[in-house]
Amino acid sequence: HPETLDTVMNIANVYNKEGGFKDYGKAEELYQRALEGCEAQLGKDHENTKRCAFNLAICLSGTGEILKLKNM
Repeated sequence: HPETLDTVMNIANVYNKEGGFKDYGKAEELYQRALEGCEAQLGKDHENTKRCAFNLAICLSGTGEILKLKNM
Protein backbone atom coordinates (compact mmCIF):
# COMPACT_ATOMS: atom_id res chain seq x y z
CA HIS A 1 0.00 0.00 0.00
CA PRO A 2 1.40 3.47 -0.85
CA GLU A 3 0.92 4.79 2.69
CA THR A 4 2.90 1.85 4.07
CA LEU A 5 5.70 2.64 1.63
CA ASP A 6 5.70 6.26 2.82
CA THR A 7 6.02 5.01 6.39
CA VAL A 8 8.95 2.77 5.46
CA MET A 9 10.64 5.72 3.76
CA ASN A 10 10.02 7.95 6.79
CA ILE A 11 11.58 5.37 9.10
CA ALA A 12 14.57 5.20 6.76
CA ASN A 13 14.84 8.98 7.05
CA VAL A 14 15.18 8.63 10.81
CA TYR A 15 18.07 6.20 10.37
CA ASN A 16 19.72 8.44 7.79
CA LYS A 17 19.33 11.95 9.21
CA GLU A 18 21.50 13.99 11.52
CA GLY A 19 20.10 13.63 15.01
CA GLY A 20 18.61 10.24 14.10
CA PHE A 21 20.13 6.82 14.63
CA LYS A 22 22.79 7.26 11.91
CA ASP A 23 22.58 3.65 10.78
CA TYR A 24 23.24 3.95 7.05
CA GLY A 25 22.98 0.20 6.50
CA LYS A 26 19.47 0.07 7.96
CA ALA A 27 18.50 3.25 6.12
CA GLU A 28 19.73 1.80 2.82
CA GLU A 29 17.80 -1.43 3.41
CA LEU A 30 14.58 0.47 4.13
CA TYR A 31 15.00 2.90 1.21
CA GLN A 32 15.59 -0.04 -1.13
CA ARG A 33 12.48 -1.80 0.17
CA ALA A 34 10.39 1.35 -0.27
CA LEU A 35 11.84 1.99 -3.74
CA GLU A 36 11.05 -1.52 -4.94
CA GLY A 37 7.51 -1.21 -3.62
CA CYS A 38 7.00 2.23 -5.15
CA GLU A 39 8.26 1.05 -8.53
CA ALA A 40 5.95 -1.98 -8.42
CA GLN A 41 2.85 -0.12 -7.21
CA LEU A 42 3.25 3.40 -8.54
CA GLY A 43 5.67 3.12 -11.46
CA LYS A 44 9.13 4.58 -12.00
CA ASP A 45 7.84 8.03 -12.98
CA HIS A 46 5.70 8.66 -9.91
CA GLU A 47 6.92 11.48 -7.66
CA ASN A 48 7.05 9.23 -4.58
CA THR A 49 9.22 6.73 -6.45
CA LYS A 50 11.57 9.51 -7.54
CA ARG A 51 11.72 10.92 -4.01
CA CYS A 52 12.59 7.51 -2.62
CA ALA A 53 15.30 7.01 -5.27
CA PHE A 54 16.71 10.44 -4.40
CA ASN A 55 16.77 9.62 -0.68
CA LEU A 56 18.51 6.31 -1.39
CA ALA A 57 21.09 8.11 -3.53
CA ILE A 58 21.77 10.61 -0.74
CA CYS A 59 22.17 7.75 1.74
CA LEU A 60 24.58 5.89 -0.54
CA SER A 61 26.63 9.00 -1.23
CA GLY A 62 26.91 9.54 2.53
CA THR A 63 28.37 6.07 2.97
CA GLY A 64 30.85 6.44 0.13
CA GLU A 65 29.14 3.68 -1.85
CA ILE A 66 28.77 5.90 -4.88
CA LEU A 67 29.26 2.98 -7.30
CA LYS A 68 25.88 1.57 -6.29
CA LEU A 69 24.28 4.72 -7.74
CA LYS A 70 25.23 3.66 -11.26
CA ASN A 71 22.82 0.74 -11.03
CA MET A 72 19.84 2.97 -10.21
